[in-house]
This record gives sequence, structure tokens and C-alpha cells, in this order.
Amino acid sequence: MDLWLLRGLLLAAVITFVRAVLGIGIYTWPESGGAQRTIALIVVLLAALAWPFLDGRRDAQENEDPEDRADLTLFWLKAALVAALVSGAASWLLSFVIPGASVQSLIFELTIGTGFVTLLLSIPAQIGILSGRAYGEYSRKRSAPAEEEDEFGRHHIQAHHQKEPVAVHHSSGIEGAYSSRAESQSRSSTIEDDEYSDQDFAAEQARIDDDERRTGR
Repeated sequence: MDLWLLRGLLLAAVITFVRAVLGIGIYTWPESGGAQRTIALIVVLLAALAWPFLDGRRDAQENEDPEDRADLTLFWLKAALVAALVSGAASWLLSFVIPGASVQSLIFELTIGTGFVTLLLSIPAQIGILSGRAYGEYSRKRSAPAEEEDEFGRHHIQAHHQKEPVAVHHSSGIEGAYSSRAESQSRSSTIEDDEYSDQDFAAEQARIDDDERRTGR
């Protein structure tokens, strides 16, 4: 079974249970029906907020790169649609046993009721995903070991998806400046020596050829 389907069915069970309890409460204490509806709505919204929050936090902790993370937006949109559809049909069936569980027809529950409940669940679900990922990134950065710094307060270079950091080697102070300058000068002088040797060889070869031609005469 897909995880989004499992989430939707469990959330539908929560909504159906809340509507059943609400139906019993309104039937027993009709004078406090407004307060009971408010409490039932808060319970459903908290359920639709808490579970996506946990999914978003776990996804952010397991996947540091945002491109590697799951598409929780579509995931919870499908789960909300399943929860709205199943809870509407189940509440309509419960209305034959528990008065007040549903006061609408089955067609209404499967169309307008499903659309309203889907929207009602999707908004807190998206808020839960975003807040969960933000909290997951924050906790992951706090638990990560501190980066090593050199004597100048600079960090080692860490490439993307690289297991070991690239060590940055450098020389310090005036000695480092002189040594690097000496290396560059020696490198340039070596190149000049090579070029000079080639020129001397060509000139010497030309003189040898001239001497041979004169001797031949």
C-alpha cells in the first residue's frame, strides 16, 4: 500500500471518529453545539498539521540537498483527497446509527463535502510541511560538527557530495611570500634558459654549416 493512501485512510478514520463524537455531543447537549464544532475543527486541523510536520522534518534531516527531497506537497494533497472522500462516505453511513454524524445526502458528501474537506486539510498540511522542513534543517545544522578553521579563520573547501574536505595549503607571513615569489622566478628563469639554449644551438649549427661550405670550396 502506498504511504499517501495509508496516511489518507488513517486521517479519514480520525475525521470520522471526530464527526461521530460531535454527532453524539450535539444530540446530547444541543445548547453547546457551537463550542463542540469549534473543538472538533481544531482537532482535525491539528491532525492535518502535525503529521505533515513530522514528514517534513524527517525529509529535511535525511536529505541535505533540496533536490533529493520528496514531493510532499502532492503526497499530502492525494492523502487529503482520500481522507475527505472516505470520511464523507463513512460519516453518511454512520448517520443511520448515530444521529448528527452527517446531515447531508451521499451525493453532497462525495462532491461538495469532499472538496471542502480536501481544501480544509491541504492548507494546514502545507504549513506543516514547510515548518517541518525548516525545523529539520535547523536541527541538522545544530547537530552537525563544527568546521575546522585555519589560523586565518578560513574553512576547508567542501565540494558537493564529497566525502573528504579539500585541504587548502598555504604559507604564512613574509617567508611564504618570498618562497612563492622565488618559485615563480625560478620557473620563469628555467623557461628563459631553455629558450636561450635552443637559440644558441641553432646559431652554432648555422656556423658549422657555413664552415663546411667554405671548406668544401
